[in-house]
Amino acid sequence: MNGGRLWDWEWSRAPSDIEERQEMVSLNDLLRQQNLSNSGDVWIWKNNEHQEFSVKNVKYSLSQNFDLNSVPCTFIWNNWVTTKGIMFVWRAIEEKIPSALALRSRGMNQIQVICKTCGAAEETAGHILLSYNFARRIWEAITFWLKIPMVNAEGSIAELLQEISDIPRSRKMRKLIHAVVVQTMWVLWKIRNEKVFSGRQV
Repeated sequence: MNGGRLWDWEWSRAPSDIEERQEMVSLNDLLRQQNLSNSGDVWIWKNNEHQEFSVKNVKYSLSQNFDLNSVPCTFIWNNWVTTKGIMFVWRAIEEKIPSALALRSRGMNQIQVICKTCGAAEETAGHILLSYNFARRIWEAITFWLKIPMVNAEGSIAELLQEISDIPRSRKMRKLIHAVVVQTMWVLWKIRNEKVFSGRQV
């Protein structure tokens, strides 16, 4: 309008608290910096804005930042586990579940990253699923029930799963133990969510 731009927002619910209003101000600042033109849109690879997007450019950029020849983490897809459980643990290994620390690293304005269930450490996937007191007690009970050595609660989720695959048992028994371990992690996550979102103490 009159040589400028006017943003006309149609909110289903307008920003209300301080945090949302600050995000709105930041968004408006970002939009003001953008130059809109009448030319057609094209895909670009942000590492090289002078070229159109191509798989070759992506592969080249990735090869500059990662060792493409490194051995990836091996993950066992166990069909004795629920789909939600196995997908959850696969994501948890790489810290891709929405723990407080992961949300902050993705740019969310998390004021508190301390674990909401125990308040003793930063909330990471490893902390929620292995090392906080309630999880340790669960693992003690699980390992006693399965008659296997106690899991290393100070290690990573990937290390725990590797320990399970190295247990001297039959292939079928290892698959069963793996299924129980993965499903236990899924249940621990649901318990955490009930505590955080519903205030239920399990």
